[in-house]
Amino acid sequence: MSLITIVEASKQFNVTRPRIYRAIKKGELTTTVSEDGVQLVQVQDMVRLFDHVNKNNVQKTVRGTVSDTDLKMINLLEEQLRKAEEDKTFLKQQIQDIRKDFDDYKLRIEHQERTPDTVSSTSNEQNKTDKSLQIEHAVNMTEEQPVIHQKVEAGQQPKKKGLLHRLVGEIFK
Repeated sequence: MSLITIVEASKQFNVTRPRIYRAIKKGELTTTVSEDGVQLVQVQDMVRLFDHVNKNNVQKTVRGTVSDTDLKMINLLEEQLRKAEEDKTFLKQQIQDIRKDFDDYKLRIEHQERTPDTVSSTSNEQNKTDKSLQIEHAVNMTEEQPVIHQKVEAGQQPKKKGLLHRLVGEIFK
């Protein structure tokens, strides 16, 4: 929203100041007061009301030379813009690479053969203790539990009995 003083508006739009004040009094123009206490009008409202009136060239004269600080600022901003564009293309490439890797891993997981779930150990000491526990458990099982012999008929597999069934069977013997 561009704001200009009433004096500037009268010059640029070739309208007298009293005419602008009359438009303000009628409510056709809205004004704001600057920090300095100067009334400002919106350029858009001026164009809407006084565009049909012959207006002077709105363009202001530009300084003939650009100061060194302005040139330095322009060069700095151009460099920052160039770096931002490079960063943007780099980040887009990184996103594409990550998406591709993700899709590859997803395909690997879907096509991987299913293996039985086993607890993997991370150290040699844990392997040794696990093996010794398995051996002790196997020895204890053979010592404590009697071997149940089943009659196996030709062509039939022996029926496996659950723990509860075996215990009930031992009690009733």
